[in-house]
Amino acid sequence: MRRLAIILCLALMPQLVEAQTWRGMRHEVYFGLGASNFLGDLGGARGIGSHNIKDLKISATRPSLQAGYKFMILPALSVKGQVTWGYLSGDDAKTKNEIRNNRNLSFRSVIGEVAAMAQYYPMEERIHPRYKIRGVNGNKTFSVMPYFFAGVGVSFFNPKALYNGSWVALQPLHTEGQGMAGRPDAYKRVTLAFPIGAGLKYLINKQWAISFEMSLRYTLSDYIDDVSTSYYHPDQIEAAYGPVAAALSDRSLDPDKGFTGVYTYPNGVTNYFQRGDPRWNDAYMFAIFSVHYRINEKTIFIPKF
Repeated sequence: MRRLAIILCLALMPQLVEAQTWRGMRHEVYFGLGASNFLGDLGGARGIGSHNIKDLKISATRPSLQAGYKFMILPALSVKGQVTWGYLSGDDAKTKNEIRNNRNLSFRSVIGEVAAMAQYYPMEERIHPRYKIRGVNGNKTFSVMPYFFAGVGVSFFNPKALYNGSWVALQPLHTEGQGMAGRPDAYKRVTLAFPIGAGLKYLINKQWAISFEMSLRYTLSDYIDDVSTSYYHPDQIEAAYGPVAAALSDRSLDPDKGFTGVYTYPNGVTNYFQRGDPRWNDAYMFAIFSVHYRINEKTIFIPKF
């Protein structure tokens, strides 16, 4: 009986330790490195640009950095705040869609995000790695925890285009006639973003862990790539904002195809061809590898057997 009791105590020890220690290790900091990608009007795969994975262009992947703080409310529920910095890009020259390829627009932009999120662990977040019954202290099992998260954030961006060897900020150029007759005011370079994603976390020990997560950000802006609605009169753009603005408003390879620019018919009717798709706001993605460190608030004493 004594041997059976010892075996049961050893088997239950991880659960007893877990129950006594999680409240003293609620605080966690993490740092990550990964990749970012853009889902919007420029570049992409075949078909109409969208937020779907099918429109993802691997060649547009750029680096990103992340740092954050997480607080455990319950073993299954945490909240976290984080800062992410990365780059986004899109290039019509890299798509096989004929209309977008002829449009020939491109951009790059830094993307800075400050976000707050709730994080849910379906099988609860553990503090200690799991052990097999035999050899409790030296036979650790593979401790992986899946999780899901969602929240809200603020994103900062600044789209630029390469022109005559220099990167030119596009928002001040009003490339779609912003602020002119019949057009809205210039767009803001800040927007709300709504992160949603999932990840896997692996426990190294009770204080250190690593994770990998993928997430998508829906935004309330359609101008992260400086493209949203239709073309505007290039001569009027040039008169208001200069020749560089006019040149970057329409960079089509073959204007005679009729897909781009502004055309006035003999009867006086003007057709402003589509430059972007205002039905869809822009989105972007992150894939991040992170290192996590839990802050041990106090030492928990466990009785020895």
